[in-house]
Amino acid sequence: MPVKLFYNEMSPPCRAVLMTARALAIELELEKVNIYTKEQIDQNLIRLNPEHTIPTMVDNDVVIWDSHEIVSYLVEKYGEDDNLYPKDSSRRALVDQKLTFDAETLFPRINAIISSIVIENEKEISTDKISAITEAYKLLDAFLEDKTYLAGDCLTIADFCCVATVSTATIIIPISTEKYPNLSTWYRNFKNFEYYEETNGEGLSQLDAIVEQKLGRPRNKELCD
Repeated sequence: MPVKLFYNEMSPPCRAVLMTARALAIELELEKVNIYTKEQIDQNLIRLNPEHTIPTMVDNDVVIWDSHEIVSYLVEKYGEDDNLYPKDSSRRALVDQKLTFDAETLFPRINAIISSIVIENEKEISTDKISAITEAYKLLDAFLEDKTYLAGDCLTIADFCCVATVSTATIIIPISTEKYPNLSTWYRNFKNFEYYEETNGEGLSQLDAIVEQKLGRPRNKELCD
């Protein structure tokens, strides 16, 4: 049986799982959930995941939610090697460090903005929220100093998780090449991956359109300034 994923392509964590699965050539059975109409409070999903959050993955009798745990599980079980999530303790610690940054710093900051616009219909974004994003950009730029990827020279699940979130942040604040040259290069390189558009770009474009509609004004379509 294929791995089943409750998801929505507009959700950054779901897009991180889609990218990881594609990199691993894993067949997914996709069950779409409308995250903006509370459709996720479905009895089937609640039985599997009491928090009824997405992404939720079902692999036979294994049920996992939280995107970071899902992507690490997929590499551990289905990866032909450990490049995306190294077994070596020192290399893995660097990956886990960046996953934690995404979970505790990066994603909450951008999610606070997107949710306020899409769900709460706010028309203005506070200076504090904007500053929180630019501070995260500055940190990511420092992480990428003299590195191709966030945890070193090899692509890992930390990159998938963070690029899904960063690309969502660019809906609100494009990445300045001048201010954040390392982050800009990393993001541009990701956009050239053959599976990027299908697994991340399409859902990002859908979310971008909703944000523009909610704000009620045209916005910059160039995602990386």
